[in-house]
Amino acid sequence: MRKKNQKHMPLMPYDIEHPRAKELDRIGKILDSIPTIADMVLQDLTHGVKDCNTGAEGMNAEQVLRAAILKQTEGFSYEGLAFHILKF
Repeated sequence: MRKKNQKHMPLMPYDIEHPRAKELDRIGKILDSIPTIADMVLQDLTHGVKDCNTGAEGMNAEQVLRAAILKQTEGFSYEGLAFHILKF
């Protein structure tokens, strides 16, 4: 069953003083301030699904959104994205 959101890790650790870290922190704050974005992502992810209460638990909608932002802003391939996400 896919969920809309849950407690998540920030896009960047809080203690890094780097311009890119500050930019990702600002993006994270924008996402946190507009929770309807996660609602729209969940709608897209579950469109056409007959029973949302079955199946494996994958990433929730908010995690998918944040991963997509990282993939696009950093220019990662899916393999590169998986490496950078899983190293934490």
